[in-house]
Amino acid sequence: MAKASTRSSGAARIAILDAAEELFAQFGFDGAPVREIAKRANVALSLVTYHFPSKEQLIEEVVTRRSDVLNAARREQLRKFVLEDSRDLTKFVEAFTKPFLNLIGSGDEHWRNYGEIIAQTAYATKYSSVLTVHFDQTARMFSDTLRDLYGQSDSEKAIRAIVFCISVMLGMFASTRRVEAISEGRYHSADPNESYPLMLKFITGGIERVMTA
Repeated sequence: MAKASTRSSGAARIAILDAAEELFAQFGFDGAPVREIAKRANVALSLVTYHFPSKEQLIEEVVTRRSDVLNAARREQLRKFVLEDSRDLTKFVEAFTKPFLNLIGSGDEHWRNYGEIIAQTAYATKYSSVLTVHFDQTARMFSDTLRDLYGQSDSEKAIRAIVFCISVMLGMFASTRRVEAISEGRYHSADPNESYPLMLKFITGGIERVMTA
């Protein structure tokens, strides 16, 4: 297929980001060459470097373009939780985890790829600063609410509890297929909606133990 030459600049940029998102999810940031991204997007390599002069800029934009949607959904759920003056820890955990589940479990492959990317990035020191810029403020809002929920003046337990929550959530949302491997194929993890109820109980119970320790 000939590379698109009449595609608008905006459409080409979106195609590049979609291709990068897909390849980053499959092969990681370091395993997806820019040349392959250009090929998948059906654009010239020069057009990729025109929009994104460095691979680091491309990586950051891939993370950035969906982060606002996820953060807004989480903050709205947290706002509702606070307004209800709820003391229900399960609802608090749902406010943080359910928006991501709804997005990656919606059937939209772009969001499933994004979930894979965030899971990879969270455990890679090299790229952790990207998450800091886009997600830490929302995480602090949740940790502050959790601290206040338990009437504590120090934030350490709440911050650690949120970090543990994130680790478990990303481990479930990433397609590692560890459930299949350990169970020798008896159980499956392809659909995060199926695993979510057990994960919710696990995280809720864990946070309760951390905050009351």
